[in-house]
Amino acid sequence: MDRRFFLRLSAMAAATSLARWQFPVAALAGKSAGELDVIVVGAGLGGLTCAAYLARSGFKPLLLEQYHMPGGYASSFTRPSDKGDFTCEVSLHSSSFHAPSMAAMLTDLDLWDKLDMAEHPSAWSSRFPDFSLSVPAKAGLDGFERQLTALFPDQAAGLARYFAVWRGVQEETARLDAELPGMDKSRFPEVFKNLWYIHDKSIGQVVDDHIDDPALKAVLTQSCGYYGLPPSRLSAFFYLEPTAQYLRYGGAYLKGTSRTLSEALANAIINAGGVIKYGTRVDSILVEKGRAVGVKTADSAEYRASAVVCNASAPQLFGSMLPAGTLPGEAQQKIDTYTYSPGSFIVWLGLDQDIAPRFPDGELSFYRSTDMEAGYKYAMACDFEHAGFSLMVYDSLVPGFSPRGCTSISIITLCDASHWQQFEADYLAGRKDAYHAEKARLTDLLISQVEQHAIPGLSKMIVMKESATPLTNLRYTRNPAGAIYGYNQTVDNSFMSRISNKTGVPGLYLASAWGNPGGGYAGAMLGGKSAFRDLAKALIHTA
Repeated sequence: MDRRFFLRLSAMAAATSLARWQFPVAALAGKSAGELDVIVVGAGLGGLTCAAYLARSGFKPLLLEQYHMPGGYASSFTRPSDKGDFTCEVSLHSSSFHAPSMAAMLTDLDLWDKLDMAEHPSAWSSRFPDFSLSVPAKAGLDGFERQLTALFPDQAAGLARYFAVWRGVQEETARLDAELPGMDKSRFPEVFKNLWYIHDKSIGQVVDDHIDDPALKAVLTQSCGYYGLPPSRLSAFFYLEPTAQYLRYGGAYLKGTSRTLSEALANAIINAGGVIKYGTRVDSILVEKGRAVGVKTADSAEYRASAVVCNASAPQLFGSMLPAGTLPGEAQQKIDTYTYSPGSFIVWLGLDQDIAPRFPDGELSFYRSTDMEAGYKYAMACDFEHAGFSLMVYDSLVPGFSPRGCTSISIITLCDASHWQQFEADYLAGRKDAYHAEKARLTDLLISQVEQHAIPGLSKMIVMKESATPLTNLRYTRNPAGAIYGYNQTVDNSFMSRISNKTGVPGLYLASAWGNPGGGYAGAMLGGKSAFRDLAKALIHTA
């Protein structure tokens, strides 16, 4: 075990204490009023969270956002129909807002009482060709294990071993930051045996070590798609840690859509003295004497501050926004090896019937087989006849979400950007006929699959239809390949080896799904708080 490994461990230990960390506001005594401290580039959840923490802690942030509203993927829009306007949720199905890390952040920022949540009755509701499974909300690891042992009694011994590892990971992660400092490095595999066991493994490898039933393997890895990778490539830690929290604390949807969270964060920034400028695209980072000192916008305006936080995509930052050669060569080479998460194909439908009573769980996942690897490959190839899909019925969780007597649903599957590369140049140039034809074909194909496997007669109920592709994501967020989870959570870029929110350029930090800990609502917001902690300490030290 080399020194670099333990440096990564130390970073991991610091991350585990992030939810409990509080900024010592007294440290800002004597700070000049009105002085601009930090420029935050991008008003996605990571940038909003970082700027909100900065403003509420006594710093003055300037948040620059290219779009006319905050949120990035945490947003919504409306589409008209002869039944009325339908609301389309861009991304949120469910998030574990009651988990300690999320609840702590929302409480820190005085947002907890400002958000109205609809809790999901199930952690998972899954449909496989030969069986179905509904896992009750807040079942926890104990309840989940009991349920699976009853369904797969011949796998009881393997399940016991697997869940013992899972519980061990949770327990060891909780004490990592307290016990790691000063510990004899050679004892790490002994003291943290479960973390050592999974640190270089995919979740597929961990499951394969203990389970030999293909159906049970599918159940145990069924949510890999929500993290953007198949079991064979997804970091075991990144799957086990948040999944355990979701099973314990349950998931919830935000009434008023995810836009309410983004707007609440934006209001927190403004009310605490921060500034937000919409319609302001940052094109480059100003670097002087090796340090980030500000930004230059598309209209050639320059803004300067003591630090810069980037909520824009990391590939965009490292590839075009920084002056060439700013990053040390070794660091740039490492970053260039990271792969992007897939994009998504989403269909939003407004139905002229109330079908919510048929779907009390609200969200269901449909799998065409128990082969998760094959399902992922089909999705990447846009082969929607064989790929699975997730169905969200919003009115099941939020009565009145749709016009009276109607239902709003979304259908989502992962989708690789490579399928859309043939259309990208024309799409960005405004020539979209071929793109629209392919989007319409795949939209109708996905609707036909839902009609066949989930909602008979669906096509005759539709009064509003909209869809989005990876190119839609690229257009609105500038994320390369329309990525929805930032960098992939592979074994070499997750857990102890995840890219740091400290970029290696003094005064420049990441706060997004591309950084640490990664994608999802909780991941992006934790990335924002992590960037705040790092830069606040640096600003105090240099004051």
